[in-house]
Amino acid sequence: MTRISLYEPFSSVFPADLFANALAGSNWPEWSRAIAAPAATSRASSSTLAMPVDVIETARGWTIRAELAGVSKDQIDIQIDKNSVSISAKRERQAELKDGERLLRAEIAAGSVMRSFAMPSELDESAASATFDAGILTLELPRKQAQVARKLSVQ
Repeated sequence: MTRISLYEPFSSVFPADLFANALAGSNWPEWSRAIAAPAATSRASSSTLAMPVDVIETARGWTIRAELAGVSKDQIDIQIDKNSVSISAKRERQAELKDGERLLRAEIAAGSVMRSFAMPSELDESAASATFDAGILTLELPRKQAQVARKLSVQ
C-alpha cells in the first residue's frame, strides 16, 4: 500500500499542536479533528535534533558557537581537516519511567546531529580550541599562517 504524507508548508512557523488545539474546541466535524491529531503526535516523536550556530569572523580566524542543549561533553565529536570543520553530537533519551508514571508528552528529541563548514582558507589545527559551557560549544579556529618564502644559500 502506498503511504501518502501531507506537505505542511507552515509547519516551521505554526506548530501542528496549535491547529490541533484550535480544532479540538471548535464545532468542526469529527473527521477534521482526526486529521490534525496525528500531525501533533508525529512531530513530538521526531529524532532529528537541531544545532543552531553562529559563525563569526575575527582578525585571527573564526569563532563558531553551536547550541547543543542536553548533550554532554563526551557525546561531541569535532573533526578539522585543512579548511573544513565538522561537528557531530548525540543526545540519548534520559527519562526512564518509574512505577506508576506514564509519559503524557515527549517533546525532547533524542538522536544525532551533524554540521559541516567549509572555511575560505586553511585552518591551523594545532592552535584550534573548543570549550563547552551551559549547552554552548565554542570553537576558536585560527587561520593557518602563510608559509614565508625563504632563501636558500648555495654551499
